[in-house]
Amino acid sequence: MFSSITRFLYGSASVEFSSAYSVDQSVRRLSAATVSSSFKALAKQAAVGTVTESRVSLQRRIPLVHSFKPYFVGTFRRGDGGVILSGVFRMHRAVQIFMTVWFGFCLLWTVFTAVAVLAIPQNPPLLPLFGLGMIVFGIALVHLGKWLARNDIAWLSAVISKALAANAA
Repeated sequence: MFSSITRFLYGSASVEFSSAYSVDQSVRRLSAATVSSSFKALAKQAAVGTVTESRVSLQRRIPLVHSFKPYFVGTFRRGDGGVILSGVFRMHRAVQIFMTVWFGFCLLWTVFTAVAVLAIPQNPPLLPLFGLGMIVFGIALVHLGKWLARNDIAWLSAVISKALAANAA
C-alpha cells in the first residue's frame, strides 16, 4: 500500500531519446523547438523550459490550463553510437512537496483530533472526519490534475523526438 501511495505522488517514468546530431547540435535543435519562458507562451501551446547539455527541464504549457502536469528532466550524454537525451517525466518537485505537507498535516489533524475525541468525550466526534475529508480532497485534486495532463508526456515526447530526428527540418 505504501508503495502505491509513493508511486501516486512521487512516481516517474524514465525515457531516452536518441539524437542524430552532436551534443551541441542537439542542444541547439531542442532549444529552437522550445521557448525559455512561460511569458513567451501566454497565447499559444508550447514546450517551455531550459535546454543545456547538462540539464534539460521541459513542460507543456497550455494557456489558461494549469495542473499537476509532468515535467521532463534530463541530460544529454554521449552513448554507444550517438547522443542520447535521458531523463524522467515526473511532477514538479514543488507540487510534490506541497502535497506531502498537505497529506502530512491532514494525517496529523486526523490522528490528534481522534485522540482528543477519545480522551475528552465532550469534543465533537466529527472532528477527525474533517482531516479524512481533506485527504480525500487532496487525492481527488491530484487525480484531476493528472487527468488534465494525461496527454502531456506524449506531446512533449513528440516535440523532443521531432527536434532530435535526422529528417526534421
